[in-house]
Amino acid sequence: MKIVQVAPFYYPVLGGVEKVVSRISEYMVSKGNEVTVVTYNRDRSSKGMFKEREIINGVEVVRLSPKITMSHGSYSPDVVRVVKSIDPDIVHVHVWRHPHSLQLSSLDLVKVLHPHSPFYSRKQVGSLIYVYYNLVDSIFRKRIRDYNIISISPIEKEIIKKKFNVNSTVIPNGVEDSYFDVKSQGDNFYLFLGRLSAEKNVMRMLRGYKLSEVKRPLVIAGPDEGIGKEVKEYIERYQLNAKYVGPVSEEEKINLLSHCRALINPRPYEAFGINLVEAEAVGKPCIIVGHGGQEYVAPPGVSSVRSNDTDEGLANSFREMEKDDVFFKLSRGAKNYAERFRMSRILSEIEKYYNSLLKGVESSLSSS
Repeated sequence: MKIVQVAPFYYPVLGGVEKVVSRISEYMVSKGNEVTVVTYNRDRSSKGMFKEREIINGVEVVRLSPKITMSHGSYSPDVVRVVKSIDPDIVHVHVWRHPHSLQLSSLDLVKVLHPHSPFYSRKQVGSLIYVYYNLVDSIFRKRIRDYNIISISPIEKEIIKKKFNVNSTVIPNGVEDSYFDVKSQGDNFYLFLGRLSAEKNVMRMLRGYKLSEVKRPLVIAGPDEGIGKEVKEYIERYQLNAKYVGPVSEEEKINLLSHCRALINPRPYEAFGINLVEAEAVGKPCIIVGHGGQEYVAPPGVSSVRSNDTDEGLANSFREMEKDDVFFKLSRGAKNYAERFRMSRILSEIEKYYNSLLKGVESSLSSS
């Protein structure tokens, strides 16, 4: 099978979507398939720093020079030509609304779209971006119907059906099998893992933590994307028992997860929330906020305590997680629930999905 994955970024750029693309690509190579990733020669802030072509863990990576960039989106007029020149059996396109998802929709090939649930509220992205997103969805709603669609949660499946009147198949993101072997080393602190940006609702979490007056420390880990200074100043101003440790390696992240009491995801809408599943696989419960994919990956009462998006709501959730009976119940539930997201299981589902699409094409050709 010859497969092309098309994505906004690829390794060494790191992120949730990038991990999904690399794991699928490398797995399919390990199964004897030929995989090419078509992406752009840029990271999230600059352009032209990577090789135009290289092999990474058996995956051929082709990086196009973007003619236009806007935030994380890139446009290259070459994407259609390059994909067609590879002559793939399947084209797997990642992230809805990016230019390549519109450019490739009319190709006469077996096409898969992984939207990655980019359906945010006005509050999260601001009025201008919110209007733009809805405009694209309205103008190009027929384009999305040209794809076989993978939703990463039942919530995304419902949104896509409602917005575009099209069905999709739910295949969630996966957590590495190795996480299930990590043993809990204590419950020393609360933990936030993620980018420090306004959309992550980190300041709300800090205000809730301050209001809760819990004695257990709070550790904040992740790259600074605009509010690191504000976070550190708030911690210092109120003398909170909290610490921002900056970006962490995979090994450091696992160590933090094994020693924390619970992982906190304060974002009001999360497309998925892979860090929640990673915490659950280690046997750690979660505190979540709002409604979205986070309720699917960390269901309240099973592996999480859910808060509404207020300072007091988060304060109450911290206090609730301090109760040992709640903590132990959710810890047990977390480990069991996470099994459905085990990476080996998810990659096998992707492979079966690809094969089913190709069998469907073969059946239609033989009957015509």
